[in-house]
Formats: sequence, C-alpha cells, structure tokens
Amino acid sequence: MTAADLAALAKAFDLSEADIEDAAEKIAGQVQQLAELWQANGQPEADALRGLRRVARRHHVALPQKDALGQLLNRMTAPAWWRGALRKRFRIVEQQEIARGAVHRQAAPYVSAKALRRHQRNAKRLAELLASLEAVNLDTGEALPLDELIATSQANPAMRRMAMMARIRGIETHATAKGDAALFVTLTAPSRMHPRHEAGHPNARHDGTTPRQAQAYLNGVWRAAMRSAARQGLTAYGLRTVEPHHDACPHWHMLMFTRAGHAAKLIQTIRTYGLADSPTEPGAAEHRVTVEFIDQAKGSAAAYVAKYVAKSIDGHGVGDDTESDDDGATASARIVAWSRLWGIRQFQFFGLPPITPTRELYRHSGQGLACQALDAAHQACKAKDYAGYLHTLEAHALRLGVDYEERPSSRYAGELAHAVHGLLASGADLQAPRAIVTRSERWCIQARPAQALAAGVASPWTRFNNCAPLDKSTTCERSTNAVRADHGRATNEGRRRRPPTTAGPLFAAV
Repeated sequence: MTAADLAALAKAFDLSEADIEDAAEKIAGQVQQLAELWQANGQPEADALRGLRRVARRHHVALPQKDALGQLLNRMTAPAWWRGALRKRFRIVEQQEIARGAVHRQAAPYVSAKALRRHQRNAKRLAELLASLEAVNLDTGEALPLDELIATSQANPAMRRMAMMARIRGIETHATAKGDAALFVTLTAPSRMHPRHEAGHPNARHDGTTPRQAQAYLNGVWRAAMRSAARQGLTAYGLRTVEPHHDACPHWHMLMFTRAGHAAKLIQTIRTYGLADSPTEPGAAEHRVTVEFIDQAKGSAAAYVAKYVAKSIDGHGVGDDTESDDDGATASARIVAWSRLWGIRQFQFFGLPPITPTRELYRHSGQGLACQALDAAHQACKAKDYAGYLHTLEAHALRLGVDYEERPSSRYAGELAHAVHGLLASGADLQAPRAIVTRSERWCIQARPAQALAAGVASPWTRFNNCAPLDKSTTCERSTNAVRADHGRATNEGRRRRPPTTAGPLFAAV
C-alpha cells in the first residue's frame, strides 16, 4: 500500500459513531437484498460465497470466520456485525497516524490522541449503558444493577489486577515447592518493525509493519521456540505480558518457571528463534532477547512482574512511566486503548491448567463431589489457594475441563450457541469422566424500571432464549430489546455479560 493510498483510506475510514451506525444499517440491508435475489434465482452456493467476498473486499473488512453460507449471511445481514467490522478499520486510521509521526514519545506515546479520544468516548457510552441495565434472575425475580455487578467482577481493573497477582503468587509458590528456576524474559521485534527511534526521529529501516503484524511476528517466534523446546523435552510455564514501545510497536515480557536443569537449553532455544530475523543488525544480540534469573532471596518473582501487570491494567503503584514520560495512570490508560484498538491480548498464562474450570469449581457448593481429588481441589479454590489447587491437580492427575450446553442463539436465527454449564472431570480417582453442574440459574438483562417504562414494548435479547415462559420475565421480555440498539452501539466489551458471581481475587479471567 502506497503512502497516498494509506492516507486516502484513513480519511475515508475515520467515521463518527453515527456514521458507522448509518453505514452498518445500509450495508446490511444491501446484503439482505442480495441474499433474497440469490435465493429467488436459485444461485449456486459457490456464487453466493464469491458475492459475499466481493462485498467484504469492497468495504475493506474480513469475512466472518464461518464456513457455512447461512452463518455468513446471518452475520453479514446484521447491522451489529457490520458495526464491529467497520470499527476495526480504525486500525487503518491509526496506521496513518503512526506513519505521519503522531505516535511516539515526543508526540503521543503508545496511541494517537485521536484514538485515545475515541476510546474514552466508547468507555463513556458503555458506562452509561451499563448504568441503565439490570440483571434479573428468572427463577427468583432478584434484580441486580449491572454496573454494580461489574464493579465487583474481573471487569473492574482493580479487581482484575488483584486477581492476576494472586494467581501469579500461587504459581510462584507452586514452582518454589518444586525447586523450579524463575526467569524473566523480554522479547523484542526487529528494528524494521519499529517506526521511530527512542528520541522520536523516524526509523529509516521501518518497513511499514503495523503493531498487529509485529504482535503476530512475536507470537510466531514464541510458538516456534516452544515447539522446539517440547521436542527437546523442555517444559516451561508462567505468564506472558505484552505492552507497546512508545511508537506502538509491541514487545513481550515473560515470567517463566522451568526445571533448573532445563533453563540453559530453554534460554538458548528462545534466543535462536528470537534472532532468526535480522540477526546481525546493530544491537540485535544485546536487545532482542534478554533474560534475567530471579533470585528469590532478593525478591519474589511476583514482585518482579507486578509493575508490568499494573502498568497494563490501571497503573496502580507504577509511579512514573519511563517509556512515555507520563505518570502510571496516564500511561496505563493509553496502553489499554492501544490494546483494544489493535486487538492485542495483554496477558496470557502458558503451560498451566485453564482458569475457567477453576472458577467454575469455585462456584460449586462442594456437595456431592464424592471424590478425594475433587474435594481437595474445591477446598483449595474456596481458600483461594492457587498453589494448593495446582498441587492437587498434579498429585491426583486430575483434569478439569468446561462442560458446555447448546442453546438456540438469541442473535442468529437457526444457530446454536454454547453456554458454560459446568465441569468435566477425569482422573485417577474417578472411575469414569464426570459432569458437574455449576450453573443452573437463568438470567436475563433488562432496562432498569425507569428506562423500561420509557422504552415501551419490545422483544428480548439475552444470551438465553428463555425469558418468555415465566410470568416474572414479562418485564424483561418487554424491555430488553428496547436497549438492544444502544447495547450494540457500545463497545464489544458490553456484550452478553452473564451476571457474575464474585469469585474472589484469585480467579482472573485472562
């Protein structure tokens, strides 16, 4: 893409929220007309698929990641899907901001001023939407303000940070008990992926790589290194964090634990893949892969990584950020805006059991488990003892997975949605795999009474298609669709939240 092409696309895609809503309605309607025409003419499925690809290319969006024509049409005839797809084009707008020198330490670190303002407006709209809604238990009639529920859940940055740190401390305790070594590894992209030098001057080597492309590169390096490590019989577990340099190019920090005898080979493997691209460029050997051994006699691994976690969530206790020259809270807000804009996941645990089964076991009453391993794991969850939980899983060869149930989709006609129903447990103490129900209550989201009275009668949207059978859900049925349009216009973070059970600071949803 030439500089002129990029500038032209950025100008065309820099739309207001109202413009996006109008465009989404128009395009969805056009696709609906095409679908009706294809059906009337008996158009072959292959021709219809080609037609949908042409529509996607015309509007510079990616096709939905679905194979069936019906699933593609369900989405591409829905204004809500188009709103999300059109918002992703803001990445082109930001790419132009980076290209023209608007994103770096001397201008706007991490993310452009334009993108930050857009992120702040989205956050305000989402907060207003959540304040207007409540969650209703269809079995008991209990109604809970949605914004208050979210304030006590992992969606609250402070709660998320505490949960993350509790989990990290549990992993460290577990690793220390096993005698594993702790490493802190930083992985950085080649110079050609960095738009600017530290002082803010243009980098002549920059080849136009976007932050999202640089993230894909780092992910590829990591996956290749871990595949090679596995072939050598090397194991590692821990936490990966990603944050931007001042010019928006991402880099990774990893808190890793491994057997003491594996550390040297593991480091060499990561270095090999981390330096495979442009290995002889100036500074590559010194900066591209750095490794520090954590001496727990001088400080814990959790304390070592705490500032990186806080910096990427809410800036609590960070102080001044040397990368951006901003205070911690300001830098954190910009980093969060950067990650949302580019669709980059900030945290990823690896080499560890998935966290969702842990959270589901916490929800369970503990009655009827009738298994020593499950009882011990449940007690560890309730005690928020993640180290004890990990020890129990290893000692009893206990494997926990998520049990889903299929329900009719409330968004796309004729499709099934998968909702968490409970756990699937297997292990040496169990004669056969066991399903454990952890979610039996039914909830829906509706406007709070004042808003519901003003909204009028409409049909429901919920992640459950079951409001109607109960009389107590009549209000829910009439009011939820009245906020559906506003709900779709808020950011995707506001969609389909299940009323959370506060699971304590251990169970981070990352």
